[in-house]
Amino acid sequence: MKIGLISLGCPKNLVDSEVMLGLARDAGHELTTDATDADVLVVNTCAFIDSAKQESIDAILEMARHKKDGACRRLIVTGCLAERYREELKTEIPEIDAVLGTGEVPQIVQAIGGVTMPRVSPLTFFTTAGTPSGTHLPARTDADAFATAWPQALHRAPATLPTYIYDADTPRLLATPKHYAYVKVAEGCDYKCAFCIIPTLRGHYRSRPAESIVREARTLAA
Repeated sequence: MKIGLISLGCPKNLVDSEVMLGLARDAGHELTTDATDADVLVVNTCAFIDSAKQESIDAILEMARHKKDGACRRLIVTGCLAERYREELKTEIPEIDAVLGTGEVPQIVQAIGGVTMPRVSPLTFFTTAGTPSGTHLPARTDADAFATAWPQALHRAPATLPTYIYDADTPRLLATPKHYAYVKVAEGCDYKCAFCIIPTLRGHYRSRPAESIVREARTLAA
């Protein structure tokens, strides 16, 4: 199948996108930059600040239209917005066929093929109620109002924290210019700053072995 991917947010998210592209390529799928020609569209989202949530929702809604007007048969949402608002995304945007959080990057091939994988994470986080009492979400058909109001209306936290981090042997298709590439040496954060949601979106701090980092850097520089 032809796979199209939109990557939003930070370089960490871009590395995750490159890993998903590499896994899809190695599974025999064809990659395309033309959304109208893609059989499967993947939106790798950001949710760090409100404007990033807005951009992610706008991109999802735009890609959802290709299920009606284009060749798209499956729409997959991944990344930080998916990690934080998994159930809300499924409910409010029914065009979405699969939602993968930041800890489920390796499951992209199964998601492309329509295989539902169980969400597994040994770290338990907290859960809260759904939308605040009295909150009214605009109708799904009112795309502009929906995209504006939805990020502010939701406050549910994920049930578990992600634990995934890639290594030097993980397939990866670079999306940066030839003269540079990103190397993710660590993931997550253990600080609980009131202004930052990274620990919720990316999990506890964990780092890659030095050998893995050096080996990947040498491969990229070769």
